[in-house]
Amino acid sequence: MTAVTPSQPGRTHRLQAQAQALAYGLIALLAAALAIAAWSVRIGQPLLYNIEGLVIDAQTRLRGVIAPAATPAIVIVTVDDRSLLEFGSLPVDRRILAQGVDRLHAAGARWIAFDMLFPEASRRDANADAILAESLRRVGNVLLPYALQNGRSPYVVDAAAGGTANTILPSAYMRYRNEDLRTLMPFQPSWALAPIPTLASAARGMGHVSVQRGSDGAVRYDQPALWLDDELYPSMAMTLAALASGVNWTQVEARLGEGIALGGRNVPLDLVSRQWVNFYGPQGSFPSYSFADLVNGRIPAEALRGRIVLLGGGAVGDSDKHASPFDPNLPGVERLATVIDNLLTGRWLARPYWAASLELALMLALPLFAVGLIARRRPLVSISILAISTLCLLGMAQLLFARERLFISIAFPLAALLMAAALATIWRARQDELSRRRAEARLRASEQRYALAAQGANDGLWDWDIVANRVFYSARWYQLMGLPDHPVHENIATWQLPLTQLERARFQQEIDAHLRGETRQFYHEFQTVQEGELHWFLARGEAVREGGRPVRMAGSLTDISEQKYQEREMAFNAIHDHLTGLHNREVFFDFLQQQLASTRQADAVLPCGVLLIDVDGFRAINERFDHLAGNDLLIQIAQRLRTLEPEASMLARLGDDQFALQFSGAFDAQGQQVLALFKQPFIISKEHETLQQYVSATIAVAHTSQGFDSAEALMNAVGLALVIAKKSQRSQVKLFDPAEQEIQTSRRQLHRDIDLALAADDQFQLYYQPLIRLSDRRLIGFEALIRWHHPARDLVLPDTFIPYAEESGQIIGIGSWTLRTAARQLVAWDRMGFTGDIAVNLSGRQFAEADLEAEAREVLDILSPLSPQPKERAKRIKLEVTESMAMANPLRTAEILMRLYEMGFKISIDDFGTGYSSLSYLHRFPFHTLKIDRSFVIRLGSGREAQEIVRTIVSLGRVLGKQILAEGVEDETQAVKLFELGVEVGQGWLFDKGLPEQAATQLVQSTLRRG
Repeated sequence: MTAVTPSQPGRTHRLQAQAQALAYGLIALLAAALAIAAWSVRIGQPLLYNIEGLVIDAQTRLRGVIAPAATPAIVIVTVDDRSLLEFGSLPVDRRILAQGVDRLHAAGARWIAFDMLFPEASRRDANADAILAESLRRVGNVLLPYALQNGRSPYVVDAAAGGTANTILPSAYMRYRNEDLRTLMPFQPSWALAPIPTLASAARGMGHVSVQRGSDGAVRYDQPALWLDDELYPSMAMTLAALASGVNWTQVEARLGEGIALGGRNVPLDLVSRQWVNFYGPQGSFPSYSFADLVNGRIPAEALRGRIVLLGGGAVGDSDKHASPFDPNLPGVERLATVIDNLLTGRWLARPYWAASLELALMLALPLFAVGLIARRRPLVSISILAISTLCLLGMAQLLFARERLFISIAFPLAALLMAAALATIWRARQDELSRRRAEARLRASEQRYALAAQGANDGLWDWDIVANRVFYSARWYQLMGLPDHPVHENIATWQLPLTQLERARFQQEIDAHLRGETRQFYHEFQTVQEGELHWFLARGEAVREGGRPVRMAGSLTDISEQKYQEREMAFNAIHDHLTGLHNREVFFDFLQQQLASTRQADAVLPCGVLLIDVDGFRAINERFDHLAGNDLLIQIAQRLRTLEPEASMLARLGDDQFALQFSGAFDAQGQQVLALFKQPFIISKEHETLQQYVSATIAVAHTSQGFDSAEALMNAVGLALVIAKKSQRSQVKLFDPAEQEIQTSRRQLHRDIDLALAADDQFQLYYQPLIRLSDRRLIGFEALIRWHHPARDLVLPDTFIPYAEESGQIIGIGSWTLRTAARQLVAWDRMGFTGDIAVNLSGRQFAEADLEAEAREVLDILSPLSPQPKERAKRIKLEVTESMAMANPLRTAEILMRLYEMGFKISIDDFGTGYSSLSYLHRFPFHTLKIDRSFVIRLGSGREAQEIVRTIVSLGRVLGKQILAEGVEDETQAVKLFELGVEVGQGWLFDKGLPEQAATQLVQSTLRRG
């Protein structure tokens, strides 16, 4: 027997250890998968969502009560039970509400916000609404709420009055992004419960007070942006926070799923656009007064002066109460006060951007950590370490929550940890029991395993007693060798019965060498013929020696026929195409090299050439039928081409649908012969149906008579000819034309020259065309224009090389060089006192293929001498994007431009009016300047049409708050007319052409001297 038995116990042990590791790994993965599944759907599942909410509530209570800190402070005035006793039942008479508003105004309240809805006209007094409206209008700092609802509206909207949509429309956001995330928002209102128009028109502002309770009645987040009828509406808290902060409402931008830009701050939103509320304490956290005391003048004016006052309900039985971490019945007006204070002080709760990654990592790592401990440590030690780790994790989460007001969904990682620990503990107990039972059965099974191994081995076994010259052969050995089970002589000569004389000699030579000790192991391959089939075998064995003499030798016999057949097949496939059986590209090229080399050695030029055959429309055939039909077509084409293959030629398949034929002699008839093979239809099978399909081919020819003396040159030439033929001469024979190669060579030379110019760093230069303010004709900046000082061709204008650079992708390197060079020039001029900016054009391929953000950061580093603030530096560089390029992929363009805009760079839309922009997209581009194309400027004097177009663009720019610049200004008449039409900045030959660096620097110096 062979010497494999001693290693078996170690191998078995390794396999068992691997199985145990796999089982523990599966337990960890199961726990992680269950936790991740619950975590991923928690937003849409009330029970899972409440688990996360309850953890946040617990963290809030553990943090403790904190005091409001808004400036101005927030005061609550409630219509409590005492107010109802004095003024009657709800709703409070609107004349009395007007008195309360007047009292607040007289006391100097800074802002007044109602937390009461006014959806219907007063039923008690027909003049009460007008009196309250007059009070709101006179005070001028009162906000009214509305409610956004879903379902069917119970109110009949007065169409003549414009409906509720028109009533609340002025309060909607004017700027928003990520519109596609609206479908993720958990609350989708369908109608609005708005104030009556009389009151709505008198209010300073409005916002919704809609809330969404969890299944436990808690309201843990505010909804600062809700969709209704394709408009985005703010919450009352967001509207009031913007007004109280002095932020222009037109500049407030809602980015769904990200945050709301409120002045210089960003209010974070989670993925479904919710703002999590940081509750301060139970009811009474904010100063609160009775509405009755307000109306009757019993509240000191000092308590109201300069404050934000919220008017809301607070009577017993008021339904506007919500559960909070500190109070199960927190009044809605106090919840509103908390949200406003969060916004004004920035003390909101936020889920950090890295929370999801951390939670996912914890849900994967903690189960692995738990099962690893339980698998390797004693139970008590494992439980202790897990308990300490859990406390540390909770402590870090609470520290993050209390100090930074950041929260993560810690419940799900802990659930994964507990599930993994429980399952791993159960599994380990079971495995310990099984291990004991296996140890008992291992001894009983050892003899049975040995017997089964001998019987079940697919190899033939042999054992040779060398001293007695007797050999034991297993039944499988006889089967492999094709011998009867029990021959007359069972000795080593039995090996040689089925072997040929040559194989017998080789076998005996190898076994004698091993017995003499010349080889460590007997290892011999031989072959036999059985029933007309060739079989290969591998015989292995090792001798046992006593006193240096071999006394025993045992080994195995393995059938390696399948392996040999595979090796032959691999050898065939290495030089042939597996589908058609033709030679492949490598063999074809080697053959061609040998043919050309043999002609050079014979000192004779034997004419030969190459046909390159490309099947027309092969992809369409694959799409129309299927790949099997396409493969069958290729096989049929190969069979037809074989009829043209003489003994001195070679046929090969070079690619999917491309064949090559090397031929000798003249080339006049070769291509036509191939075309003739495609005149007859091919047979294609499709779904039990046989079809006749005509297929054409495009053929390219290159010949040694055209001056080629190498295989590489010949193949390059025929390849170029095929590319040109596929563009213009399909289904014909195309002979290589050296003139066409010259064109390609010229393009390659241009490519190399551009690469050399970029590497040299002194051939490309920037010229600077002035940007002039039309009102006083003062220099305010430059546009950077690239010029190429070619060492052999002198000055090369952009029109000559930029289109090719765009096509080849080299424009990315040119654009990067231009940005960095313009930035360095701006730093040099800034040291002289120049405060203007430099405009740099961007290419479409820079948007599609370059990392513009990384390049922008490099530019900011170059501009560091300008200012310590990155945004202050960036605004001195204006990035120009053509209108047509921006609209080629508006969503992608808007995304990249927004990131550049946020870094501080100015954005200019170039050639405006010549493209096909959609205003629905254009208003979302974060640009500073609209650049009127020179084609409109040139036509200013030829009619009113161009003037009206310019006037329209100027009006659009003014509405959007953008700078208007006109390019191509060539005479004074144009400049005057543009200024009359409202254009602010001009650029053109009237002021100056593109100036080299030295001339532009002199212009800057003269401008600075003039002051």
